Amino acid sequence: MDTDLDERRGLPSGSPWRRYELCSASFQLEQEAKRLGQEAYKQSDEATSGKRCHAAMAGEAVELDETEKTEVLFMRERADDQVKRIFGDSPVTDVRERRLWLDIGGRPVASGRADRVVISGKVALIQDFKFGFREPDPAEVNAQLKFLAVVAAMEYPQVHHVIVQIVSGPYGVTEARYDYKDLEAAYSNIRNTLRKINDPHAAFSPSVEACRYCPAVNICQATKDLVLPVAKLQHSSLPDGDRAAKLLDECELLERHIEQIRAYYKGRLETESDYSVPGYGLAPGPQRRVVEDWKRARARLEEFVGPAQLEALANYSIPNVEKLLAKALKLRGKESSAKLGEILGELLSVKPGNLCLKRNKEQAKTAVLISD
Repeated sequence: MDTDLDERRGLPSGSPWRRYELCSASFQLEQEAKRLGQEAYKQSDEATSGKRCHAAMAGEAVELDETEKTEVLFMRERADDQVKRIFGDSPVTDVRERRLWLDIGGRPVASGRADRVVISGKVALIQDFKFGFREPDPAEVNAQLKFLAVVAAMEYPQVHHVIVQIVSGPYGVTEARYDYKDLEAAYSNIRNTLRKINDPHAAFSPSVEACRYCPAVNICQATKDLVLPVAKLQHSSLPDGDRAAKLLDECELLERHIEQIRAYYKGRLETESDYSVPGYGLAPGPQRRVVEDWKRARARLEEFVGPAQLEALANYSIPNVEKLLAKALKLRGKESSAKLGEILGELLSVKPGNLCLKRNKEQAKTAVLISD
């Protein structure tokens, strides 16, 4: 069982709070998707890596690859710099990976997990660590952090002022501050959202933002109704202006919907030995290049690229380093790839690709012959 889901007790959580604000019906429908075993966005390589990195940030003993080690080290330094900037040398209480509960009328109604809460006197700092390259909502408009600010103020009554931060490698640090007046307004907003999502007749409001990581997207009729017109598009030429923007939004929803349908069947084929889909199976995807030791790799790269340029990357990835190398040495794509291999030598290895859902070509040919 997913420990985090178990801890939530089937109640709303702060992490998808923006989705709840945008589509009131999404909370109840995600519970139904879980009951049916058709939950979308359950797992991905990026999410799994993020969980390992968060565990490492909390001080847990977890095995990280070299890229993850670099990210965690960088994130720790950036986060600690912010604590030092705000609190100086004052003594602090430092809490990691704590689930905070919102109680109304003496009973829990929602919760949120804070990556880090640092308290000194009447001030609390909440830090939310964002790994990967997806740009997060800045702290000033981040619904999850608004929720955490409220529950932290309720959890720690001595706190009069809450500072919230998004801490990211590629996107730096964004910050927002909540005083009593701000917390009161946020609390009222949260209660209003709770009332809407628990309404038996909660409204569906599908959109690119609301549906992006919704666990119920595979069973949501409102989403299907929205993307269906794309498949029936009958224009002699593609539209422009507002209709073009609407069409592109619909395309993104359709792409993500298809992606999660494939993820569902891939997950079942991976985990259920007696499950099969006629004509489909799992096959290795493209091979992956992996740097075994980024610290040693960086020392070699600094002979060709300035340390400041490497530092500016924030997170190392082979494509980004190749681009930097190509620019520094005036090389083309394939030339920079070969040069990187020459520089890193044994530090650069090739790993088998992740399993992918693919159509069995032999069965596909048989099906065509039968139909003919």
